[in-house]
Amino acid sequence: MQPFEARVTINAPAAKVFDYVSDFTRHGEWSGHGLQVTREGDGPVAVGTVFSTVAKQFGTQREQSTVTEITPNTSFAWDSVGGLGRVHHWFTVTDEGGSTTLVKGAEMVQPSFLARVMTWRLGRDIPKSLQSDVENIKANLERSGS
Repeated sequence: MQPFEARVTINAPAAKVFDYVSDFTRHGEWSGHGLQVTREGDGPVAVGTVFSTVAKQFGTQREQSTVTEITPNTSFAWDSVGGLGRVHHWFTVTDEGGSTTLVKGAEMVQPSFLARVMTWRLGRDIPKSLQSDVENIKANLERSGS
């Protein structure tokens, strides 16, 4: 399946935006479907750190997410494995001199049988979900100074 992306301009410094989106435990603040995040293990977050998530969409969805990339103030990525298979997710953060462009993307890299059967619906729903996420992130950062 093709990669999808959504972008938004946020009136906040890139470092602040990056810190917010790379704090996996805060993803439930802007993500839909009642997302709950639990970190596995201790120590600083690094490539290989694992998080367990539970969301309510088409029933209860449980996934394990593993951080695959952290480039401070620039990019943060992870792979989630669950009912849809393995999905690669990423954020890129670009300083625009007083504001920040945030891009959130997703690509199904190893779709499950369910995901292959639902390709038509996922192709419609994923872009909407990504756009909702970046708009919620923008609202949270601009409203509260998180």
